[in-house]
Amino acid sequence: MQVTLLENEKYRQFVSDVAQRLGVFDFNGEQIVWHYTDGAGLLGILQSATIYATQVASLNDANETKYATDLYKQVVRELITESAGDEDAVAFLTGVLEFVKEEPDSPTHGTSKFFVTCFSADEDELTQWDRYGRANGYAIGFRARGLFREPTSQLYRVVYDRDKQLVGAKEIAAATLRFYREGLVGERIEKPAEWAKVFFEAWDEWVYKLAPLAKDVKWRAENEFRLVHELKVSEFPKVRFIQKNTVLARYMALDTPAWVKRRTPLLPIAKVWIGPGERQSFTKISVDLLLEQMGYFNVPVEISKITLTRP
Repeated sequence: MQVTLLENEKYRQFVSDVAQRLGVFDFNGEQIVWHYTDGAGLLGILQSATIYATQVASLNDANETKYATDLYKQVVRELITESAGDEDAVAFLTGVLEFVKEEPDSPTHGTSKFFVTCFSADEDELTQWDRYGRANGYAIGFRARGLFREPTSQLYRVVYDRDKQLVGAKEIAAATLRFYREGLVGERIEKPAEWAKVFFEAWDEWVYKLAPLAKDVKWRAENEFRLVHELKVSEFPKVRFIQKNTVLARYMALDTPAWVKRRTPLLPIAKVWIGPGERQSFTKISVDLLLEQMGYFNVPVEISKITLTRP
């Protein structure tokens, strides 16, 4: 028993339509998005011609993707209440909640195959400097179109609008039940529990792609874009590890192979800001020379006029 290719395509199209309505593609390729980092991050990006993508559970916010999962569970519970009297629907949806249940000793987002690089739509922005570039900070501007990699590795705009998120979550919950029932035909009728498991595993593969794209409204000031990369089995050897304060984190180095055709790879860098701090003019000379050395000619470098107060 397995999901057919036609059914799988139907699930993919549904998730794509929901993503469109949420607004995750509401930007154009000429937009510049900004990656705030420190000196080590700047050197690593320029000298390796790659961008580090961190596994979602290793990001600064430990609840990445859990926010969206919790929202989904909330609307599924509401759908269970609305379906009172429909024993089959209640049984199936209760099983869905079991499937997405978070185990403290084995958190679902801890095993997620999504790796994320974070950007902001805002350049030279106080909140970003304060959070990511308080000491030796830099903001690297990337042209959005140069970050379009492949269907499983794309740039998206993060959604903070709670009303939009709820509408999307309710659509997904209703579709979960609808697609399960539409597929309950033939031999599946005799084994509904087996079909429920097969269906939801396939369905979750598509729906979970939206999880890294929804965040709590309290983070709205970040005005975030995300390059979300879905790890393929063949890429497991490329996963690297680094010890952070509280976790042994996983990351991957992503290139942008479609950007330019040349022997030495280049990233789609449009501009660099030098963050608040001392000796900015001296640092600018070094950054100009580094960019030229790495093949980035005529990339403007500017010095932030923002002043950060010391804590």
